[in-house]
Amino acid sequence: MQNVDKIVIAGVAIATVVLSLVKLRRDDFERARQLHESLTTGEVAEARHVVGSAFEGAGVGEQVHLERLEQIQAFFIVLWCFERIDVARDTLLGRWSWLPDWINPRRLLDRGIQTHVTIYSNYLDRTYVNGSPLIDRLTGTPEDAGLRRLRERIASAAK
Repeated sequence: MQNVDKIVIAGVAIATVVLSLVKLRRDDFERARQLHESLTTGEVAEARHVVGSAFEGAGVGEQVHLERLEQIQAFFIVLWCFERIDVARDTLLGRWSWLPDWINPRRLLDRGIQTHVTIYSNYLDRTYVNGSPLIDRLTGTPEDAGLRRLRERIASAAK
């Protein structure tokens, strides 16, 4: 009878671990969805519209001067969103790095934000404030590091 009890206890323990991992993965998929949503709705979506309007009509590679406070604030709202996504992406990556891409919450997030990251990386390289490149002011700051690190990570993950 003792061996049966040990087998049952071991089975319950294994089932508990498996169910916990399934719930955690489902929660992480929801987190990835929420992070994408934070970039595409609400205050950040409004900020993206303000910034996008400033770049509308500019030629490829052409410098864009953000002159209004609203434009500068909007640009930083988007950059801070990318910084939050980059930090959260680390938790998704570390926890599920052993999973294949097709069931990995991080890949869902990467696919959802890849175009946005590429666009804003390009914007960052072309943005001027008060006559000087914004990138020069941001080099070494969390805003610059977050967006550039995110761009590099997503590019390498897509390979």
